[in-house]
Amino acid sequence: MSKKFFLFRRSDPLGPVKRFSENGKDIPILGISADQISFMTAGQGEVNITFNQAGVYEDNELFVGDSIEKTNVSISCKPGTEMRLIERIMNFVSSPSGKTVMKFDVLNEVSPFENVVMSEVSDIVSKVKGQPTERVTQRISAGDVATRFQNVIGEINFGTRENRPFVDYNHQSVFPTDNTDIVAVAAAEVKNAGTGGAAYDISGGTGSVTTQTEATSAATGLSQIALQFAANSFLDVPDITIKDDYTMYFVIGDAGSGSGSEGFGALFGDDAGETLGFSSAGFPDEFTMRHDGLEGKPFRVKTLTRTGGTEAYRFPDRSSNTGIGERQFCYPFVIRRDKNFNMYLYNFTGDLIAFAPALTINSTTKTIEVPRDSKKSSYSAETKAKEVFRKVTPLVTELKPIPKVTTGTPNRTDGNLLIQQLGSSGSNVTDSFSGTLGRFGIISRDTGDAFCSQLAQDLYELYKPTT
Repeated sequence: MSKKFFLFRRSDPLGPVKRFSENGKDIPILGISADQISFMTAGQGEVNITFNQAGVYEDNELFVGDSIEKTNVSISCKPGTEMRLIERIMNFVSSPSGKTVMKFDVLNEVSPFENVVMSEVSDIVSKVKGQPTERVTQRISAGDVATRFQNVIGEINFGTRENRPFVDYNHQSVFPTDNTDIVAVAAAEVKNAGTGGAAYDISGGTGSVTTQTEATSAATGLSQIALQFAANSFLDVPDITIKDDYTMYFVIGDAGSGSGSEGFGALFGDDAGETLGFSSAGFPDEFTMRHDGLEGKPFRVKTLTRTGGTEAYRFPDRSSNTGIGERQFCYPFVIRRDKNFNMYLYNFTGDLIAFAPALTINSTTKTIEVPRDSKKSSYSAETKAKEVFRKVTPLVTELKPIPKVTTGTPNRTDGNLLIQQLGSSGSNVTDSFSGTLGRFGIISRDTGDAFCSQLAQDLYELYKPTT
């Protein structure tokens, strides 16, 4: 009997090789032996395959109550065909002849069976766990009793000492919390809960930035104490300089009356206006950034299209609904720059929604995206209806020669991250952020796809409105 395999492809690879994934959203291609199947289960429109001996580690030293979950892969199918799909997979594995590879390929919309849905990256979720899970809570383990809280800051578990943030401004570090204007009242401040310490506490700024109670922040989209930025306002931040790779995260609250279809505006920057990000007023559904020392146009990446390994995402929510669960109020984002200066943006579900390929002072080529011919999708009308804002044509990347890179070259991703303002960039406050900010932090290293994806989800669970 020939040895048989599964081959799963969500997307073309972005960045370096990935060997594990906590949430299944960051391994682009996975091959695994079919004889390692442990069991299969189904939910509506989904089949999950769990595998034995298919993890990263051979030996594990775990705390009591912790386990490392077995590798498992979920694939989408048409509702009502789940049992048939499981039966067909069983027949493939047990047959002594026939095909030796069962391929599920989102990029080319290819699957071995007509009832399988392979149209978007979320149709394959490949979890290869590397971190232990608490069996009772089903959350990533926080360690033993003696150390479990050492890496928890502002109710978020950062997992390891290396991943603790350098600066972290959160709902527990705002003083006072009685609707005081930080700019106008000297006693009001936002303390830094990160490893950088009190040297990076914030007090003072321009315009009006009000500390909110939980009640007032709830009215603007968050469940925790937050900061409300009036128009044309920002906070002065003690100079934060991060070289090379980093991870940035923040939580924005929007009840729908402020941003509408205009985007969130410049949330952070430096006094010279060289560092700026992550959004521009008047440009929703867009990720844009530039770093210190650069003068060219910042890169701009639309999030409405599904390209390579990214998911389509529309923000802010343009719905006129006001009820909890009827629209999005809480917007966590995580920005990641890796050691090669590629830029990534993650949303509240942990999905990668934007990718900006590296363009640096040492670059001689740049990456461009071109359409790839693909088969027309055969998935249901209901699924197609969800694709109103999604471009489903897969793209491939090509390298194109470019002129000598200078400080004025557009779309560069290098330069130091210099933060001196929170709520704006430079002297042009007309494009400044106007909304509610629940949290802002920076980790001075690339924490990787899995961590960033989980962090975005953890932030959403903490700050989303509940009433």
